Amino acid sequence: NVTLLSVFPANAGITLSSSPVSVNGSSAPLTFNVGSSVTAGDYVLTLQGVGGGLTRTTQVTLKVNAAVSGNINFGSAFTVGNVVIYRVGDGTATLGSTAAAAFLDEYTPTGTLVQSKAVPVADNGSHQTLTNVGSATSEGQLTRSSDGKCLVFAGYDAALGTASVTSATGLNRVVGVVFNSATSATINTTTAFSDGYTGNNIRSATSDNCNNLWTSGSGTGGGVRYTTLGSSSSTQVSTTVTNTRNVGIFGGQLFVSSASGAFRLATVGMGKPTTSGQTITNLSGFPTTGSPYGFFFADLDVGVAGLDTVYVADDLGTVGIQKYSLVAGTWTLKNAASLAGVRGLTGVVTGSSVTLYATTATGLHSLTDSSGYNANINGTVSTALATASTNTAFRGIALTPNP
Repeated sequence: NVTLLSVFPANAGITLSSSPVSVNGSSAPLTFNVGSSVTAGDYVLTLQGVGGGLTRTTQVTLKVNAAVSGNINFGSAFTVGNVVIYRVGDGTATLGSTAAAAFLDEYTPTGTLVQSKAVPVADNGSHQTLTNVGSATSEGQLTRSSDGKCLVFAGYDAALGTASVTSATGLNRVVGVVFNSATSATINTTTAFSDGYTGNNIRSATSDNCNNLWTSGSGTGGGVRYTTLGSSSSTQVSTTVTNTRNVGIFGGQLFVSSASGAFRLATVGMGKPTTSGQTITNLSGFPTTGSPYGFFFADLDVGVAGLDTVYVADDLGTVGIQKYSLVAGTWTLKNAASLAGVRGLTGVVTGSSVTLYATTATGLHSLTDSSGYNANINGTVSTALATASTNTAFRGIALTPNP
């Protein structure tokens, strides 16, 4: 038997849940308290214990996802391998220009509903209300952080039924971050700022590590902005394009979609910029027309350095899901799979095959493209695997977060 007495360094803000802790046998679960001042990162801790008249120490590494302590309980854990749809509307109130409730609906890849989680519609301590405009089809886009650890989305600190949400004076824009563990999920809505997207929509948000946050939208101070979890202010990363749609991180690069001017799918600066003055640059060869929203990048050919394929959800007419391959430095169209009104898009890569999951306002669809790099998309869009009920609408889609 060993009794654990303490954890070092003592000033790290991380302690054992209780001390002493009696450990019997070769293994036992340990619970740590993580203080509110602890930032995201890996912490090497030294545990000191006594047993049998001896004192011994051992080192463990504790990984902290930013500000996990203090998040709101969000019910049962998500199942890895499923998808999550961002749904607007509770099915009762008609969707209009007022603030509506939002939900995260988990589905199996075949369209079976697993669970629905209601995004908070009331303040809870430092956590803010997060609602969306019911009729704003560009809002409610959903991403999974590039490290796979959380879901990220955006909305407003507006009570249900609030009229003229986007133009309300001083109304905070809020970023929601959802974490997953082996047994439960938690949500954080402490990130709220009023220095961007004045008079228009906040549409999308993403992250690399669940602490750094990038947002997208329109209005005064619009475009791509950067903030951190729990912050009350943000930085306008670029003024090149101030009317943007979906934002996402692939291969360590921040991308954004837009239908403004000559911009459709573009890089934002180099890598993952956090300061102002960045340039947004349309991808080489990518058209300057169309209406793109969600996108999914993949690396399908080892002979091409980095990302070489991108699928894009375009809601213009029946354009649907387009495929582009990077050929000699130029993004080249490789046909499209028709799906009217598609905006949400995510995917899973298996070898040279890609399974895509897409949302329209009314349905969840899938498509498997086995053609590989630099070949026309050969998949067929499924009929609706799931359908939005009356007075609700599907928006963005993402893979479930990893524990």
